[in-house]
Amino acid sequence: MFIRLFLALICIGAVAVNAGTARSINVTATDDLGIAATYYPVESNNAPAVVLLHSLGKNRDEWSGIAPALQRNGIAALAIDLRGHGESKRRLTADGPQLVDYHSFKPQDYQDMLMDINAAFDWLAEQPGINKQRIGIVGANLGANLALRYSAFNEDIAAILVFSPGLIIQDVRTDTIITKIGKRPLHIAVASEDRGSLLSSKRLLELRKKAGQAVEENELTVCTGNLQGTAIVTGTKGMPVVVFGWLDRALQGLLVPPP
Repeated sequence: MFIRLFLALICIGAVAVNAGTARSINVTATDDLGIAATYYPVESNNAPAVVLLHSLGKNRDEWSGIAPALQRNGIAALAIDLRGHGESKRRLTADGPQLVDYHSFKPQDYQDMLMDINAAFDWLAEQPGINKQRIGIVGANLGANLALRYSAFNEDIAAILVFSPGLIIQDVRTDTIITKIGKRPLHIAVASEDRGSLLSSKRLLELRKKAGQAVEENELTVCTGNLQGTAIVTGTKGMPVVVFGWLDRALQGLLVPPP
């Protein structure tokens, strides 16, 4: 599995999604905001799956090179546009559609993104062939913070993989909820020169270890350079096999807690 993942991901720049292998879908958050997404299904039963959360100011296309590679290796993926981003900018109201744009967001609007993720998770869990007990979440930058925060309140998330998180990004805090994740598999990837994310990541894992929740001896991968978010995967040699090999093992329940 590791070799297949590596070969698929090192060719990210050449990835093209063929017609029929991915499709656009829409879900509705509990506050009536429409959330646009792209679903990358797999042709198997009992398959693992992940929800993909993009960085601040980007959209689900941030995963367009990575999601097809996961799909080809048996991991279904659902990449969403968080509210105020991409095509997720319309809320239905009694007075008609209301425009939603992250440029005018207040702190609570970022917290409300958890409703977007919940709607996506519920939709994914109901898809044919998906194992509801093997759904993970992957996030970058703001998406990383949201992934951690959402996992703290949804115990059905099986594994968490995040790139370039912070202790707080747009008022989405992680240090106050990190111990609520419990002993579920967690892995963080950061760049050595991204000092803010590196220090934040070390602090989060320190809190996790103090609580006796670390599933592995080392839950942090630090790569050289200053790349952030998904660029850590697409721009760092050898990183795909490390992080997505880990994700495959985590979703299969193959990680063993340290003694």
